[in-house]
Amino acid sequence: MLNSCVMHCHTGTAPDIMAWGGIGYHSRTPLVRIASTLNRQRHIFEVLEPVVLSYLQGFATAIFQQDNARPHVARIVQRFFVNHQIELLP
Repeated sequence: MLNSCVMHCHTGTAPDIMAWGGIGYHSRTPLVRIASTLNRQRHIFEVLEPVVLSYLQGFATAIFQQDNARPHVARIVQRFFVNHQIELLP
């Protein structure tokens, strides 16, 4: 058997890897590695405050879009957007 024709595969449980990233028309945020389960507090402290706030400061106007994952729609996260005057796509 030729080694170039053999593909190794992992058959055990896959490791959990999560990353967050943002994209715009001509720009992007750095990827943020999420080490474990993302909850509402970690979403604010690890993604929104250090990455999103600085990214959105580069735009005169911006509308932020996210999915409806639980950490994204928590009241404390929604208040974060209101307090920082970040417009959300409904």
